[in-house]
Amino acid sequence: MNLEHSGTLWLLLAIPCFLCSALVSHKKASTLLYRFAQTKKRPVPAIVSTLFLSLALAALILALAGPRLQYTKTVFNRSGIDLAIGIDVSKSMLAEDETLPPEGKKLFSIPNRLNRARYCALTILSALKGERVGVFLFASKGVPIVPLTNDYGYCQYILKHANDSTISTPGSDLGQAITTGIYLFEESSRTSVKSIVLISDGEDINEDSSVMHEAAQRAAAKGIAIYTVGTGRGQGVMVPIRDAIGAAIEGYYQDEDGSYLKTRLEQDSLKSISNTSGGRYFSAHVARVEEDVVDALLKRARTIEYTRATELAWYDLSPALLGAALLFLLIGIIAGR
Repeated sequence: MNLEHSGTLWLLLAIPCFLCSALVSHKKASTLLYRFAQTKKRPVPAIVSTLFLSLALAALILALAGPRLQYTKTVFNRSGIDLAIGIDVSKSMLAEDETLPPEGKKLFSIPNRLNRARYCALTILSALKGERVGVFLFASKGVPIVPLTNDYGYCQYILKHANDSTISTPGSDLGQAITTGIYLFEESSRTSVKSIVLISDGEDINEDSSVMHEAAQRAAAKGIAIYTVGTGRGQGVMVPIRDAIGAAIEGYYQDEDGSYLKTRLEQDSLKSISNTSGGRYFSAHVARVEEDVVDALLKRARTIEYTRATELAWYDLSPALLGAALLFLLIGIIAGR
């Protein structure tokens, strides 16, 4: 136990003085009562009242001394979490069937899937507190952009200023995306809770979905959970071609046969990835979906021992002593009546 203001304990010397004063006061009162009423004042109520008032005074003085108990506290250590955020940059992500929150409109003028994905990633980054994070982009191949780091400002700068005018890859390989996320973790030898956040419309160029499933299973075997965020709508939409400054739509992308390309959100592939790896699927259309993603990440991390740490802490006993002093005071007053 530690006393923050040990000098106040000298005030405990007031208690014997209080007891003597109470004894003298009781004798005088008893004498006066006998003189005028021929009866003696009962000693038991006075003794009980004096006892509890003394205890109240002692508890008050001890509370002023600031007593504290030291104990070992288990805390949640978010620095034990590693996160890889992957953003789909295939051509279908230029489809403008998304909406941006008011804060997102200040950053990005075009309401396409890619900008919604970038806003989602930026919001997740702003909610991190100590976690290491890496960033990668993917289309038919995955490309690591930022290795695991605590420099959130650099990650945000990259996401805000990534040039999307050169996007030309028509489809995305979700298996390659998962492999790239796993690769980011393989560069680190430390033990941590590992998670991947994939933000995509879910369209996969592989006709055989087993490639995607095998990649998700490989991540799960390494203890990596994949959380997916779906952007876009379930209805097919065309992919616009904008001018160099992005101010106007000049036309729409076409395939080799001259037919307009249409794209839509494929939730099933994203849900399958999350279910296989132990993660969870989220829709970008849900309000504050980024908070839900971070909450899910932290909920899983809390169950894993890597994020638990112990530290010494102090428990302040003053409030409890003040409560006891108030209780003793009330009992003392009632007993004295």
